[in-house]
Amino acid sequence: MKQKISLFILYYLRFFAKLQLSKVKFLQKIKGKQLDIIGITGSAGKSSALIACQSVFPKKYKIKTNNNCNSESGLPLSILGLKLNDYNFFAWFKMLILSPLKYLINWQSYDILILEMGIDSASWPKNMDYLLSVVKPNIAIFLNVSPVHLDKFNSLDQIAGEKAKLVNQAKIAIINNQDKLVKKYTQNKNIINLTPTKIRFDNFYLPDIYQVSFGAALSLAQIFNINYNEAVKNIQDNFSLPPSRSSILEGIKNTTIIDSSYNSSPIACSELLKFLSSFKSKKIAVLGDMRELGDATPEEHRKIYDQALKSADLIISVGPETSKYFGDKTQKFVNWWTAAEFLKETITGCETILVKGSQNTIFLEELVKSILKNPSDVYRICRQSKFWLKTKSNYRSKANLA
Repeated sequence: MKQKISLFILYYLRFFAKLQLSKVKFLQKIKGKQLDIIGITGSAGKSSALIACQSVFPKKYKIKTNNNCNSESGLPLSILGLKLNDYNFFAWFKMLILSPLKYLINWQSYDILILEMGIDSASWPKNMDYLLSVVKPNIAIFLNVSPVHLDKFNSLDQIAGEKAKLVNQAKIAIINNQDKLVKKYTQNKNIINLTPTKIRFDNFYLPDIYQVSFGAALSLAQIFNINYNEAVKNIQDNFSLPPSRSSILEGIKNTTIIDSSYNSSPIACSELLKFLSSFKSKKIAVLGDMRELGDATPEEHRKIYDQALKSADLIISVGPETSKYFGDKTQKFVNWWTAAEFLKETITGCETILVKGSQNTIFLEELVKSILKNPSDVYRICRQSKFWLKTKSNYRSKANLA
């Protein structure tokens, strides 16, 4: 019964989202324009690629994005201009009421719709086929493939094949052909191979993982006939980091925090460890579990541990997987608050601290919060809404009672 209700809600949201898209296309046609829809997929870096792609356009373009709402429910809700602040019955009921109302009252049009499109499984409705039943982008970007959500797939090849459906149905495909699986499963004949590009910013530094995102954005600029130098300048002027995605923050005792606590995957974690190793100060790596890796969980955690040994002077781990698969040169903790207390006692001053971990019970953003020099910087940290703060408080209370 629960599954049937969930499907009803998804199909209901999809129906109104498709109506809304048809309306926007009609409004654009009246203006003598077309609606370009850009879809972005990959195992890591979708959010940064979306922001880079949005920032590459001149101000004359009116752009809408789904801003990390990339799931089977988040995608149609974002198209309608709705967002869940909770996941209880009343929140979903509110979405059902607001969906037709939004369709009736929202007559805003835009030139470009940029969408992250994330999948958790090869099965309907958590696969790419379902997302493509909501919206079919005419331009698609395929970034990379890694063992994220491998617990729901049979192999990396199956992940690649499922994600590749996005680029294979598009009129134009922008792909990272340096990723062998991306290249292998892309069958679209109209391909632009992105060139990973380093872009300098005056006010912050970025790890190399962002080079693929900027390369995708510059390839997109090429499609829209935006001059290369202008495109780079647009990115420099407009690009900003989303919360807890490689943000550089000031910590207590004159420390530097690399806050990448939003999520973690093998590709992203490896790149952040490379970034950490570039600092000359004493280096601390606070690493949480990488989730949903399936059979690859032991191997991928051991690889990260081996790399962390070379990149950091001190390794602190949080979660059962890192406790199990990291070696004995690690200070191991089950929860963020015990790790945070140890870290605060260990810091002597001027260290560089990388914080990287997956979502759900790891919640390393709370560890970051505990070592901020300026509490006002909390707005730069992820998952600080009432819903998430309540969720984390409940989790901590239950864990302490266990």
